[in-house]
Amino acid sequence: MEYYIGLDVSQRQTAICIINGKGERIKEGKALTVPSDIYAWIIKHVDAGDIVRVGHEAGAMSFWLQTELTKLGLPIVCMEAFQAAAMLETQRNKTDKNDARGLAQIVRMGGKFIRPVIVRSQNNQEARMLLTIRQHLVEQKVALENNITGSLKPFGLVTPRGHACAKKFRENVLATLVRADERGVMVREMVMPSLDLYEDLCKQLDLLTKRVESLAKANPVCQRLMTVPGVGPIVSLSFVTAVDNPKRFRHLCDVGAYFGLTPKQEQSGEINKMGSVSRRGDTMTRTHLVQAATVLLTSCKKWCSLKAWGIKILKKHGLRNARVAVARKLAILLCSLWLQEKDFCWTTAAVNQKLAEVKPA
Repeated sequence: MEYYIGLDVSQRQTAICIINGKGERIKEGKALTVPSDIYAWIIKHVDAGDIVRVGHEAGAMSFWLQTELTKLGLPIVCMEAFQAAAMLETQRNKTDKNDARGLAQIVRMGGKFIRPVIVRSQNNQEARMLLTIRQHLVEQKVALENNITGSLKPFGLVTPRGHACAKKFRENVLATLVRADERGVMVREMVMPSLDLYEDLCKQLDLLTKRVESLAKANPVCQRLMTVPGVGPIVSLSFVTAVDNPKRFRHLCDVGAYFGLTPKQEQSGEINKMGSVSRRGDTMTRTHLVQAATVLLTSCKKWCSLKAWGIKILKKHGLRNARVAVARKLAILLCSLWLQEKDFCWTTAAVNQKLAEVKPA
């Protein structure tokens, strides 16, 4: 007898459904969301040797469950959340029991229909956590800057920003508060706690940034990717930890789709519409790739074929479209260099001279 199992994972309990090869329900129930408890519940009702596949949706606890249940010997598959959610919406009522039933039916279909999610290695997962926390602090830093300057504007107190560093920003705010005291606007006591918090946050952010830089320098793949213009320690480490294994892509062009940098297509009969980029996949790495593309187009003074290609798109379609297109090319280039174990090769002097004739818009 062949058995297929669906796991609907929540923070405390996991709904479990066991079906046979014909799709008939054998057993349903719940267990604590602990790998040993889930395994014990399953083995209590079916023989481990008869289990063909166990499936669960990708989520926050996927890495832990996938790793531990694999160690226990279960043939577990982590499914793409978007695909699983679309299938489960066909059910009339959404409950944990019904979701577990639906997941069990999906894994029973098997084959190429299931889009498995590759679970990262522990080292990459740890580095990914560092990048995520750092990204969160960056967002908090920007939010504090906006809050402090925005709170002063109603009193006619405009704080210069530009591209000021954390130290310069604090000096600008203190200068603004001096002007406020001179005009009799009593806001210093309300702004200073946020400004002190901003200073502490910047110190912690610097520590995390240095940690990211040290990890990138210690990784030979990141060092190779950093030879590409516009790619630094943060972008390279973000890309490496997101991809994990470049050989899992059948074609290099699939990397752009993996990060949501390819347009959506809607085709039905004679209608065939190409929309904006899908924006599916890892949001943080996609943002980093777009930032690297922007640096390449606007700040990198040395010319290369990738920049020339991007400048042509910029002059025709604008910076917004150009940086997304370059980000997609950049993802393909990084994956190619990783697979070939080669550094980025700049164009020859003759080609550079020709590319120099193309001036930025």
